[in-house]
Amino acid sequence: MSKRDLYAIRVSGLVEGDHDFSFELDHRFFASLEETEIENGNVRADIILEKKLDLLALHFHLAGEVEVSCDRCLEPFSAKIETDQKIFVKLGEDEVEIEDDVIIIHRDDHEIGVAQYLYEFILLALPYKKIHSDDENGVPKCDPEMIRKLEEHQVLDEKKDQTDPRWDTLKGIIDK
Repeated sequence: MSKRDLYAIRVSGLVEGDHDFSFELDHRFFASLEETEIENGNVRADIILEKKLDLLALHFHLAGEVEVSCDRCLEPFSAKIETDQKIFVKLGEDEVEIEDDVIIIHRDDHEIGVAQYLYEFILLALPYKKIHSDDENGVPKCDPEMIRKLEEHQVLDEKKDQTDPRWDTLKGIIDK
């Protein structure tokens, strides 16, 4: 069985109605992807396949943790994720992606590969800024040595506190 087969849902032979599938996504899943910024994790993916005559609806629920690099100090940390997503699959003659959440597969296809969707949904569930959380004292859990180096190389903007004297007169009008 190939790595691709591990993350595929067999649709041939299913009767109309709802069908449940689940996958455990760990380091093997992330290693099976070609280019990934995530190397390790522990995510449970529950998928409900709703089969109708010429339409399939896949309802994804992903929850768990993935290891990512901190955007501030570059040290790895575990980020919790949880997301619900949905894609629709139509049966047709050509395999195409019509929209982000609608794809067409050939009528004779026996399975739907969901690995790429699972990975993309995990990425979408990550926060925009991936940084360590603060400890109980409000201090970031980032690598202190890296924070010290960042502060050492920080450029101070001296002009930031200076104002244009032409605007000082207008500020007086606003205050009144």
